[in-house]
Amino acid sequence: MLEEAGSVVALDGSKAWVQTIRKSACSSCEAKSGCGQGVLASISDGKANQVLVDNTLNLNVGDEVLLGIPEDMLVRASFMVYFLPLLTMILSAAATEKWLSVGDGWIALAGGLGLLAGFVVVSLYSRLHSNDQRFCPKMIRSIGRSFLNNV
Repeated sequence: MLEEAGSVVALDGSKAWVQTIRKSACSSCEAKSGCGQGVLASISDGKANQVLVDNTLNLNVGDEVLLGIPEDMLVRASFMVYFLPLLTMILSAAATEKWLSVGDGWIALAGGLGLLAGFVVVSLYSRLHSNDQRFCPKMIRSIGRSFLNNV
């Protein structure tokens, strides 16, 4: 289970808006200067995200909470978003080259259309699973009250 701490910023019926701040483990890594993840983390550190989750712990605005999402669901979603469009691009370009014997421009066009088709499949998959609770973060446990509410 991948976990992230956040703070409840608003309530919406039986759901809660939880704000998290992106953090990175890159500051303690030896390879941080030569790693693409480290570069991306340095760009996005400190930016807030808000996510709507079921308020299963009956928390109030200002409460701190630990959110979690199963690793296998994150891997599955990442595969769909990143790998599938690239795979359809490569397969359509390779198929065009092998079976149609056309020039490079047509192969590039076929690859672009394959990439677009991959994005369409990802969009359909996203719409199909938009209400699938397995892909939604869940409240794991309350951490306490935010220090901002005590001021």
